[in-house]
Amino acid sequence: MEQKITFYPIGNADTTLIELSNDQKVLVDYADMRCKDDPNDKRIDLPAELNKVVKKDYDVVCFTHCDNDHICGFSDFFYLQHATVYQSGERKKIKELWVPASILTETNLTGEARILRSEARYRLKNKSGILVFSRPKKLKEWCDQQEDICYDDIRHLIVDAGQLVPGFTLAGSGIEFFVHSPFVSGTENVDRNCEAIVMQATFNDSCKTKVILGSDINHEVWSDIVKVTRHFKNDERLAWDIFHISHHSSYTSLGPEKGVNETVPNDNVKWLFETMGNGRSRIVSPSWSIPTNDDDVQPPHRQAAAYYKRVANNKQGEFRVTMDHPTKNKPEPLTYIIDSYSCARLFIKAAAAISFPYEHKTSRAGDGK
Repeated sequence: MEQKITFYPIGNADTTLIELSNDQKVLVDYADMRCKDDPNDKRIDLPAELNKVVKKDYDVVCFTHCDNDHICGFSDFFYLQHATVYQSGERKKIKELWVPASILTETNLTGEARILRSEARYRLKNKSGILVFSRPKKLKEWCDQQEDICYDDIRHLIVDAGQLVPGFTLAGSGIEFFVHSPFVSGTENVDRNCEAIVMQATFNDSCKTKVILGSDINHEVWSDIVKVTRHFKNDERLAWDIFHISHHSSYTSLGPEKGVNETVPNDNVKWLFETMGNGRSRIVSPSWSIPTNDDDVQPPHRQAAAYYKRVANNKQGEFRVTMDHPTKNKPEPLTYIIDSYSCARLFIKAAAAISFPYEHKTSRAGDGK
C-alpha cells in the first residue's frame, strides 16, 4: 500500500510530513517561514499546503529542537493543551508530541520556544500525549524540583538513542523509527543543534525503504552516531535510500573545513554517505538554492552541496534542493511515494495538474550501483 514522505520548500527551514498507509500522519518540525506581505516570497504557504493534505488531527508532531527554523508559527497552527488562548478556531490537535529533553530543561526561552516548552512540560506533568527523547541528568534534576511530577512516574515516556520509538512497528504501522540522537548528556550548556532528534525511518514496503532525518546536527555528532552504532553492530540502522541532510547543506555537518571546491567529510561521515547509501538513493537539502559563489548568504554552502551531488551521481541517484523543486520560480512540495513497486518514486505535479511518478529501482547498501 502507498505511503508518502514530503519535504516542504520553506527556505532554510524544516518541515517533513510522513503519510502512512493506515492514514496516520507524522509531522517532523513545523516552520511557517513565508512572509505573507511579500508577494515575491517564493516560500510555500505552509499552513495552507498542510491543510490540503491533513484533514484531521496529527498522530505525531515531532519537534527536533526549538530553533525558529523548526518551530516558527507552530502556536498559530496547532491546538495546545496548556492554555486556552491556543485552543480557538480550527487548530489541528497533536495526539502525541515528540521533543528532545533539552526543550524541557532549557531556561531563558522566549517566543515560540517558550510556548513549546510550556506545552511539553504540561503534557509531561499529565503523563500523557508526549515522548521525551534522551534522559540527561538535568532532566531528572528538573523533575526533582517540581512539586507535581516524579521522575520515576514518567520514565516510560522517555526514549533513548539506540531504541525504537514505541507505538510504531513495521507490521502494525508500516513504519518504525530508530533513534540516533540525542545522546544522554551531563553537560550544563544546551546546544540545540547537537541535542536535536535524529532518526532513521524504515518503511515496510518491498524494499524496506530507509530514510535518515538529519535535523541540524554537526559532523562531530554524526561521527559519534556512526561510532556508537557500529560498536553495537547496528550498521543497518544507518543505511539509507533517502537522506534529509543536516543543517541546510552546511559544511559543518560534513567536516571541520569548508574546502575550496568541495567539503571533505570526516571519515565517519564519509562512510555514512558513501558506503551506507543504497544505489539510486536520494539526497534532499531543505534549503534555499545552492549559491554560485561565496558572497551569498550561507548556508547552504556550495562546497558541501558539491560533495552531496558527487555522492548522488556516483550512486546513480539524485540531489534535490527543496526551493528548486520543480523550479526555482515556483517551488512545490517534494514528495516521494513509497510502495510495493519501488523503494521511492518522485511525485511530480505537472502544469496540467496531472501527476506522474519518477521511478527508480533501488539496490541495497553495499550492493554498489
